[in-house]
Amino acid sequence: MPAQRPDRINLKGIWTDLYSNPLETYWSAYAKKRPAFIPRTDCERGYVAHWIIKHNQLYLSDIDGFYTSRFFFLSSRSIRFGVDKLFPHAKYKLVPAIWFSGKLRIPQGTMRVCGSQGYDARFEKEIIIEIEKGNVLKMVVLDLVERSLVVESSAKKPAPEQPKAARMIVTPNKSRLRRSA
Repeated sequence: MPAQRPDRINLKGIWTDLYSNPLETYWSAYAKKRPAFIPRTDCERGYVAHWIIKHNQLYLSDIDGFYTSRFFFLSSRSIRFGVDKLFPHAKYKLVPAIWFSGKLRIPQGTMRVCGSQGYDARFEKEIIIEIEKGNVLKMVVLDLVERSLVVESSAKKPAPEQPKAARMIVTPNKSRLRRSA
C-alpha cells in the first residue's frame, strides 16, 4: 500500500499532518453507517478530515471527500462530502469532537524511518496529544533525535461533578400537651 494522505490539524495556528484518524471512531461511537467514500490510491479511506485544537478542545472543521450518488438507477456521479453533509446543523461552524477519546500523533521534522504501511513512519519529533471526549488532557513532545520526552502542556481534567448535598429540614419535635382537669 502506498503512503496515505493523512488528516490535517491546525495546532497553534500552523496546519500540519495528523497521523491519526479521529473521524473513524465517530461511526462506531454513534452506530452510524460510514459513507461509501470513493477511495483513491493516495487515500484509501476516501477523505481527509481537517481538525483544529482551540481552547483545549478538538474540533472538526471540514471533511474533504467524495461519494457516489445514484440517480434513476442508471446514472451516478461523484458528490463532494463535507462537514455540512455529516453535520447539517453546523454550517460554517466548528464541530466539537466529543466522540473521540484517544491519542493524536502529529509528526514534526524530517522522516527518520520510512514505514511500509499506514502511518508507520517515524520523524525527528512527534507531538502526542491525549484526548478524552474531545478535551485535551495533555500534550507531549517526543524528540527522537535528542531522545527526550517533554510535557509541553497539560490541561486539567474537569473535576467530577459532586453530588448535591441533601437538604436537611429539621422540624421541631411537637409534643402533645395534655389538659389536666
